[in-house]
Amino acid sequence: MSQSKKLTLAAISLVASISTVAIAQPDLDTGGYERELQTKEMMEMLDANGNSMVTKEEFNNYYNKVFDILDKNKDGHLDEKEWIGATKDIKPSLATGGYVRELGSVKLMGSMDIDKNNKVSRQEFMALHATIFNRMDLKNEGEIDPQNWLRKITRN
Repeated sequence: MSQSKKLTLAAISLVASISTVAIAQPDLDTGGYERELQTKEMMEMLDANGNSMVTKEEFNNYYNKVFDILDKNKDGHLDEKEWIGATKDIKPSLATGGYVRELGSVKLMGSMDIDKNNKVSRQEFMALHATIFNRMDLKNEGEIDPQNWLRKITRN
């Protein structure tokens, strides 16, 4: 193989690896959080009208409620103390124990803290969840059926 072909292949390989890193989005590196979210029990908790579908509105309403519970001082930001301490206030009727445990992870907080100011704003909190919703809404219809809710989110 000629030197120019080797260099071209090396360049293509480098671009492909850089693209993969960019697509992986560190804000979705949430470990067990997504796994604990994508359970039948959690889907039922988000499905406010009980029709076995989670709409974007139901999803957003749920996460706004969770943010409000966590934001103890009502300043519109979650600091580490609120993040870890307030998860105990999430009632079993609102989330499973495994989900609450993963939600309280400092690593997850870091994934949401886009501006790295050691606080998570409502906008940052909702942005990560909008990304998760969009990845589960395969049909791009603004709602998630049980099959797609329970489907493992694959990373590109």
